[in-house]
Amino acid sequence: MTHAATPDGAARRQLEAAMRAAGHAIEAMKAAGLEARDKADRSPVTEADEAAERILEAAVRALEPDATIVGEEAASAGRMPPPSGRFWLIDPLDGTRDFLAGRDGYTVNLGLVVAGAPVFGLVLHPPSGRLWGGAQGEGAWRLDRDGTRTPIRTRPLPDAPALLVSHAHLDARTRAWVESVPGATRTDAGSSIKFCLLAEGAADAYPRFGPTMEWDTAAGDAVLRAAGGLTLGEDGQPFRYGKPGYRNGPFLALADPRATGRLPAFG
Repeated sequence: MTHAATPDGAARRQLEAAMRAAGHAIEAMKAAGLEARDKADRSPVTEADEAAERILEAAVRALEPDATIVGEEAASAGRMPPPSGRFWLIDPLDGTRDFLAGRDGYTVNLGLVVAGAPVFGLVLHPPSGRLWGGAQGEGAWRLDRDGTRTPIRTRPLPDAPALLVSHAHLDARTRAWVESVPGATRTDAGSSIKFCLLAEGAADAYPRFGPTMEWDTAAGDAVLRAAGGLTLGEDGQPFRYGKPGYRNGPFLALADPRATGRLPAFG
């Protein structure tokens, strides 16, 4: 079956509704109280992760019955299809540790990859109700809880760049790179919301040397690229998806793709 490169308007609205439903399920389960258990990689998982993934997988299947879907929880259970020319990535609850600790740095993520590039993404921040989206060639937007839809765009690199880093995974290499950027400010944050802050012009770069998986980044990366930004690998080329085991290497997410000449070498 042949599919459009990115979902059309009606399909987007269906997926946005599914994201909202996943977010509502997560918040309801949080309010009721949850217990976590450890997966094989010793990362935590809850019933909320699993419920949200089921909602999103069903929504994608309703649009594309033959879709290749790679969900974090399914992959953890050993159900990981090989990469293809077109596949969906689901991270139903990015930032589970923040979620369990009562912090608000967690998101719901749905991304579409075509020919190795993230071409469509949705990122929901359940506590605030903000939903970011982006589609290749069509721009990016933020949809607030009250239904207000606002186009978003990245900004040029300022003289004093605002850098974002993972508060849970700030390693020595990332710290050293951040400290080498003249005049920079640093903000620690959780989950894929960092990509969205870049996309809406609130920050300038997000360096990451520590390990991540493709479902952690694809949705936010798609929003960032649609908003005018870019994510680069250590080789200085656009970050690609469909890698063995869906494992990411280091990357540098940029609001302004021209900023590399003004920033320290990454790698």
